Amino acid sequence: MPYTGIVLAILAVHAAVFLILLGHWVASAGMFPQAARAFAETYDRRPLRATLVGIFTYGPLILLLLNNAKLPGGGLRFLVLFVGFGALFIGLIGSGGLALRIGRNLCPNADTWQQALRGGVMLALVLITPLLGSLFLLHIALASGFGAFLLSKPWKSSAEPANANVNVPPPVPSVPSLS
Repeated sequence: MPYTGIVLAILAVHAAVFLILLGHWVASAGMFPQAARAFAETYDRRPLRATLVGIFTYGPLILLLLNNAKLPGGGLRFLVLFVGFGALFIGLIGSGGLALRIGRNLCPNADTWQQALRGGVMLALVLITPLLGSLFLLHIALASGFGAFLLSKPWKSSAEPANANVNVPPPVPSVPSLS
């Protein structure tokens, strides 16, 4: 059975991609909850625009990253690596809004991180599907995440506080001392 190792290696790669995607989406929803909600609202209002903006901005950056070896000079190559991996990271964070959007539809009364987790599991299962998911939909989701990041402008602060569905426990009453 020489093919067992190949099958297990492919299974391990898919499991690793699943966990990497899920980890980035839940971490981005947990670390930047207002930005994640803004990305999800961008997917609510303008999903096609986010995808098209992402394809036309993220696409050339990734193509430049893939052709990095053909560029002259070490400084330019380092800059292209930095910008390309930064775009990939922004695409992962922005597509966390899509995971949050899916999670909101699955469990509307849950906390933000639970919505991101549930939506992320569903989205990651779609994106690691062989051929259609991993060769096409994964790249479209990352490009749309980059577009959602650009359209929602998370670097600008909003004037009103966002409604966070975070359960805040009541204050603990102080215990009087006996002395």
